[in-house]
Amino acid sequence: MKTKKRALSLLSALIAALLVLSACGETAAETGAAADQPVPTGAPDPAAAAEETPEETELTDSLPPTDLKGYEFRVLSCMHHQDTYSFIASDEMNGTPLNDALYETKTSVEDRFNVHISEVDSGTTDENAATVRTTVKADDNAYDITIGHDKKTVSLGTQGYLFNVYDIDQFDFSKPWWPEMARESWTINGKMYAVSSYLSYGGLHWTRMMVVNKDLAENLGITVPYDTVREGKWTLDALRTLADQATNDLDGNGQMTQQDRFGFCCFRGVWYAMQEALDLPLYRRDPEGSIYIDFDVDRADTIVTKLRAMTTPDRYFYGSEFVPSMLDGGNFLFAYMQLKDVYAYVNECEAHAGFLSTPKLDEIQENYINCCTDAPWGIPANVGPDQQNAIGTVVEALSCANYKSALPTYYEVTMKARIADAPDDAEMLQLIADTRTIGFAYAYELPGGNFVGDLIENSVGTASMLQKIEKQANKSLEKLLASFSDE
Repeated sequence: MKTKKRALSLLSALIAALLVLSACGETAAETGAAADQPVPTGAPDPAAAAEETPEETELTDSLPPTDLKGYEFRVLSCMHHQDTYSFIASDEMNGTPLNDALYETKTSVEDRFNVHISEVDSGTTDENAATVRTTVKADDNAYDITIGHDKKTVSLGTQGYLFNVYDIDQFDFSKPWWPEMARESWTINGKMYAVSSYLSYGGLHWTRMMVVNKDLAENLGITVPYDTVREGKWTLDALRTLADQATNDLDGNGQMTQQDRFGFCCFRGVWYAMQEALDLPLYRRDPEGSIYIDFDVDRADTIVTKLRAMTTPDRYFYGSEFVPSMLDGGNFLFAYMQLKDVYAYVNECEAHAGFLSTPKLDEIQENYINCCTDAPWGIPANVGPDQQNAIGTVVEALSCANYKSALPTYYEVTMKARIADAPDDAEMLQLIADTRTIGFAYAYELPGGNFVGDLIENSVGTASMLQKIEKQANKSLEKLLASFSDE
């Protein structure tokens, strides 16, 4: 089947990528130009252009050899759960695998293009947004990109403070470091100002997907459904069938607590992400890319009915924070959660976690979808042509390098195993990475972005809920589209 072939090709691509952990493309010619010179135009170096081209199987960017003459590439960062610059690069080695991979990709890009990448700390997420507004209004060339809070960064774009990334010549959106679903979600009228891509690992870090306790599955005689995913048959019904085999009131007291065993549980607020994963976005696109409201009452009702049945108190556990002891204690089989929580806990974890895509609603649903939040990045609106060239070169090269090196390192740390030792989980993580999206309604703060969660937690009917938000949704969408018009 198409899904199976795609999954296998992703695994092949990932293994191939691991064989190439050096910087993408060629190495730039040495130069001693001063860093305080004007922004270079980036003329190709004929000598470097004559170097041998990479093998056809090697994943590379399409950048020409370019000398940026010591340009200082500045990343305006802030504290958003962690320093957002640390999602992109590291300035020193510390022995931590992911940190060191980010350091190596940064230095490889610096050496290749004769550029220096540095951080400009703006403080909090609010201070970051305020800095962008202030510097753009003053036409102050204070940084090259900003990376901050998701909704705040998206809002900067709709307010005119960020630059349309589709106008950067070096960006090749056919490459895998520009995840297609995430890019399409935030594109309006051929424009995108805030970006969720693999320049940063933040979007993958905060992706919601399914974790399976492989030790518990083995003890219960349950086959982890890797093949079910490959065959395109991993659905809500398939999840429930396996989950029901695991659920058990272990202490026999008639009350399900976190000391009992659950086939299915969730950690953190996740229903808006599940809504996207089950292909119920409310705001859809026609073949020409125009956005319209689609209140599919029947599909919504089917989803809510299934999720309500799966989340009754006798079979379901919800935690506002991840409960690590439930994984080690064998207290859940499947958990819908952030990849970040597994990554943070894995070094202390005794149990073996496996990874699966979020299920589809049914086999008719065409694609798996894994929704995330992120610390997106953007380009200030006041950049000129020469600075655009430097930004395009550095961001595209660093995106390629991080996709090829930092992401596989992230996988291995999360799996607590080399990719070669856990090919099924590596394949699933790559599938999750390549089907990652970020909510359109969530980011642009449109009505209905979490209506599935509202319906699960309340007894109101699906049709009445959609009818209630329809008028406001039309008005909000109309206002948003006007901010992206060419007039």
